[in-house]
Amino acid sequence: MNSRTILFVLLGLVAVAAVLFVASKNSRMLTAGLPLRIVVASEAEAWKLAGPRAVVVLGTGSMVPYIPAAPKGADPLRTVCALVVLDPNARYADIAIGSLCIYVPVWAGRQVLHQAAQIDGKGWIMTGLGNRDYENRERVTAANFVGIVARTYVWP
Repeated sequence: MNSRTILFVLLGLVAVAAVLFVASKNSRMLTAGLPLRIVVASEAEAWKLAGPRAVVVLGTGSMVPYIPAAPKGADPLRTVCALVVLDPNARYADIAIGSLCIYVPVWAGRQVLHQAAQIDGKGWIMTGLGNRDYENRERVTAANFVGIVARTYVWP
């Protein structure tokens, strides 16, 4: 090998290392700031602790492992797998990378819980922790924003 080939190989290795570092840093950022996750014995106990203003989270699997998916055989769009309590003081302007937000996208027609991944000129791009891709069909905007999660209750 000549010195030019060695230089290109070394630059290539540095580039790969940089990409892996950035990817791992972004992944840690998305999971590091999750709100308190409280494991309780039952859904009834979760309601008692969370209170009547709690928001139900369905078992679609989009937030695994933070929120479990519906059990095998159960309808994920009808099975409640967690309750979340929203920060009463949080506004759209308070969303930051990693925030868990409730919003109502047109594509779902119901409230959705996902994590803020990136903002652009159209609003916040969201992701489910258990999803392979970002949810970029529709952004979270002030118009469809419901709230930022303060704590989460899950049960076996």
